[in-house]
Amino acid sequence: MLEGVSMQSVPIYRLSAFRRFLPRERHITRTEGCDVLLLMLDGVLRFTEDGAPVELVKGEYYIQQRGLFQDGPEVSDCPYYFYLHFGACDWVDKAPLLPRRGTFDPDALLPLLRELAEAENGDAPMIVKNGLLCRILTHLFRAQARSERNILVESMVHRLTQDLQSPPTLEELAAEFHFSENYLIRIFRDAMGTTPHAYVNTARLRKARLLLSTSNMTADRVAYECGFADYAHFYRMFYKEVGCSPKDYRKEMLSRKS
Repeated sequence: MLEGVSMQSVPIYRLSAFRRFLPRERHITRTEGCDVLLLMLDGVLRFTEDGAPVELVKGEYYIQQRGLFQDGPEVSDCPYYFYLHFGACDWVDKAPLLPRRGTFDPDALLPLLRELAEAENGDAPMIVKNGLLCRILTHLFRAQARSERNILVESMVHRLTQDLQSPPTLEELAAEFHFSENYLIRIFRDAMGTTPHAYVNTARLRKARLLLSTSNMTADRVAYECGFADYAHFYRMFYKEVGCSPKDYRKEMLSRKS
């Protein structure tokens, strides 16, 4: 079950700083009274949280949950990270939430972290530091949402092209991935620049060009292998896309090889 801090509750900034471990240093033993966001910039950080081992590397973030016991039974590998203590956020298991653990682009987030460190060291007003905290959490939230959408789109592409003779319908994809058909169309178009239906047709035509130029299959057989309902439909789609008939395309490809 996915768990994280609610993006509907407003966090309250406590403190923050950059931190680098010395060689052979271990994570502190404690039970923290507020949530702690760890943003890894280098090295490897190891600790346990209520007995569960956690290992973090560059480009990963982790939110240590308030009230849980953290310990450092293993030595860490000179980690360099930014820690940020905050309170008041609710822990939930339904969207919208920032997952307990995820990834981020250190180069993209580093300017915000430096700005917050300067605000902390310069004794800036709480509203300034709280505003920077909210921007950092928002950055992470949007990054995780993009990452999850990309994984979903990649899964859709795999399912759509796994069997071009009988690809899943949009209704079947919605049932499989537990999202609405309109949402799947929208995120697919945003990522791929086309609809799932159009993508399947493009994949079929790509396979058809390959078979026409590398096999001895008849054009009718190529149409069947690529999932077209009949040759007439295949012919129309192919001519519209390539600008010539399947047979003329094969002749052109053979002439180039000779």
